[in-house]
Amino acid sequence: MDGFNYYGDFWEYDPVEDRWTQKANFASGVRRNAVGFSIGDKGYIGTGIDDTKFLRDFWEYNPVSNSWTQKADFKGGNRYFAVGFSIGDKGYIGIGGGGDGLEQDFWEYDPGSNSWTQKADFKGTARSAAVGFSIGDKGYIGTGVDHLDHLRDFWEYDPGSNSWTQKASFAGLPRGLAVGFSIGDKGYIGTGKYDSNFFRDFWEYDPVLNYWTQKADFAGAARSNAFGFSIGNKGYIGTGADDSIYQDFWEFTP
Repeated sequence: MDGFNYYGDFWEYDPVEDRWTQKANFASGVRRNAVGFSIGDKGYIGTGIDDTKFLRDFWEYNPVSNSWTQKADFKGGNRYFAVGFSIGDKGYIGIGGGGDGLEQDFWEYDPGSNSWTQKADFKGTARSAAVGFSIGDKGYIGTGVDHLDHLRDFWEYDPGSNSWTQKASFAGLPRGLAVGFSIGDKGYIGTGKYDSNFFRDFWEYDPVLNYWTQKADFAGAARSNAFGFSIGNKGYIGTGADDSIYQDFWEFTP
């Protein structure tokens, strides 16, 4: 969404050629505030809001055939501003806004059986606009907005024990609509907003030391609603908005 229009186009980035290539449009039309993650050699997108309603459909993208296949709907129901990440051969979606307000539920997706299983509820407060990523065999969720305020608490999920552990709070100011991703054995959170204040600070999380270190500020303008991901040993942040809408795209080398 560019502030006025919804889009369903889908693009592939090649970091070697520094080039974007348009791929098959997202098969379910247009939406915003969805979640996405990858498992193996497939990509997945689901939930969000179109121009009339909240959504729970879930889709798989095959880059070899450049095609989309609808999979089992997200079992948590209609959802927006949720968090999604993958650990090993499973995907996870949880928290966010639903039909009854903010949610704490957390679900595991198995692509082999195309099925959802409810896991232990997120132990922080119900919230939306948080960030999530995985490091090794653990998942992490932090920041976001609950019914009262913006947040900076940070939690680790262990799929082996199906349990949540609170970790060191995000060291920047509380915020929602930030970007989070992992590179190797570290996690990163940056950008986002608190009320009318937009951020460009950028922080690294070490799960072994349970410690945050401030890194070089994001080189673009302060913003929220950006997207972020990693490829190999580099991270990427692009688009987003403050009082303007951005199309720029930046690479981070830790």
